[in-house]
Amino acid sequence: MDFPFQNCIVSAENFSASRVRELLEWRHDMAYVLLDLEKLEEEAKRFSERKVAAYYLADREQEYLGRFTSGKRRREWLGGRLAAKYVAAGMLDQNENALPWRGLAVLADVNGRPFLATDKKGEAMPDISISHSGDLAAAIAVRNGFCGIDVQKVTGRVVKVRERFCTPNEEDIARTFFNVPREKKSTVLTKLWAAKEALRKVANRSSLPGFLELVLTEIKKGRAHKGSPSWKFIFIRQHVASNGRQGPVKCNVAVSHMADYALAVTTRNDTVVRVPVY
Repeated sequence: MDFPFQNCIVSAENFSASRVRELLEWRHDMAYVLLDLEKLEEEAKRFSERKVAAYYLADREQEYLGRFTSGKRRREWLGGRLAAKYVAAGMLDQNENALPWRGLAVLADVNGRPFLATDKKGEAMPDISISHSGDLAAAIAVRNGFCGIDVQKVTGRVVKVRERFCTPNEEDIARTFFNVPREKKSTVLTKLWAAKEALRKVANRSSLPGFLELVLTEIKKGRAHKGSPSWKFIFIRQHVASNGRQGPVKCNVAVSHMADYALAVTTRNDTVVRVPVY
């Protein structure tokens, strides 16, 4: 299905879905999109936000949108929902299971994690994840698993709060790999922050893992595309299985950088590899 506001899509050739699958060793269908929220707001005003909501949002979503009093929050929420519907509708179209956008509702579970719902019985929905920062909104959809996406604008604030999400050892690993001096580490720390946020979003469990429970062990350079780099961040975290058993697992996160933003994407179950404990 064509996106109603094509000119709002941010070019993301430097981090294509095929490169993400390669970094994550993900075999299944995947789609993601980045939207320019400023352009989206302009288009929504031009067409009338009310008409946009009536045509592209389910009744429950329209009701929720009406609760926002902040224009910024309305823009971010609407951008995230439209991005998620774009990737999900496109994936369903491939299987000849096309649904009108109003027939897809993006709801949230008890942890605030978004999921797709439809009134079409027996329809298997892709898993989705949504993020927004600055003037960008991002969404990803995958089949046969779970996904997490995070986009973060680079600011100096990340240095001030690094103790909340980053250990000294992790900071050394990232700074050494990217070969940057200590005074220019905000970009590196933002990549790490985005990677951990993506992992938290894919956790899909009743209590989300803390940032410091996700331990960075290594960074590997990915294959360059049109001169633009990408990286694989490798983490170890404690995984809780459905039967309650715990054990350390290895998790891969695909990370890229564009202009003033870091973008991170991860998936499971395929990227979850149990680490032997001797």
